[in-house]
Amino acid sequence: MCSQALPRGPMQTLVFLDLEATGLPFSQPKITELCLLAVHRCALESPPALRGPLPAVPPPPRVVDKLSLCVAPGKACSPAASEITGLSTATLAAHGRQRFDADLAHLLLAFLQRQPQPWCLVAHNGDRYDFPLLLAELAALGVASALDDAFCVDSIAALKALEQAGSPPQQGPWKSYSLGSIYARLYGQAPPDSHTAEGDVLALLSICQWRPRALLQWVDTHARPFSAVKPMYGVTASPETNSRSSAATATARLARARDTSPKLGRSRGSKDLSPVKDPESSPSEGLLAPLGLLALVTVAVATLYGLSLAAPGQ
Repeated sequence: MCSQALPRGPMQTLVFLDLEATGLPFSQPKITELCLLAVHRCALESPPALRGPLPAVPPPPRVVDKLSLCVAPGKACSPAASEITGLSTATLAAHGRQRFDADLAHLLLAFLQRQPQPWCLVAHNGDRYDFPLLLAELAALGVASALDDAFCVDSIAALKALEQAGSPPQQGPWKSYSLGSIYARLYGQAPPDSHTAEGDVLALLSICQWRPRALLQWVDTHARPFSAVKPMYGVTASPETNSRSSAATATARLARARDTSPKLGRSRGSKDLSPVKDPESSPSEGLLAPLGLLALVTVAVATLYGLSLAAPGQ
């Protein structure tokens, strides 16, 4: 059975996240691909009964929500990154991909709002790469607080704790906790579609299905607010992404989404935005004063003319 009437603490939705980008942190990378896969905790607590021989790799839950996008980075991909991910700036431009903009920030928030709260973002090496990079992209738009209502955990820390708890300490060679290494240890094969955002997300989900209840307990205990994440790098001034109009548009859209969400209510620090009046939207308003004066003069002249006709001797 799915969890019912859980207290506020337990995470209701795990959102498995992976980003591909132009390079390593020192190069101030930009996102080239992202994937989010949202799974309710009941899908992990009570996996479906399988008929026949058990598959080597557990199938994903039947009920999931997925968002997968390629993004124009606005800067060159490093040769190493392009070789690993199969994405280049030229390829993304040729396919008409768009930049990480206010619309994408709004889309991410709208995707989360469809999920039961609290949400927890789960990414492999997320603390050092995915979370800081995602926050840097949001900060460049002036909407760094867009995901403040989310929580996050790094799956490396979670899986390392679960693996060490499930087996006695061993003396031997250093054990790798890369996504591919853990997957191979558990399932005896390399994960498919490595270094694509969707492929890595599905591999991470399969790993987390290894001991799902223990994973959920660890996540409930160790999840931290996404607002505690620090951006990977500072915001660089850019006419396109850092203009006042772009930031204002993004902020207004995110504020409207938060204010109208039945689950979120008003976000902290959000303010009502007054509509901006267009001085050319009502040209008749500027004519009211002279028309009123003309009418007054007309009435006065008519009155004087009437009095002159009624005067004696005329």
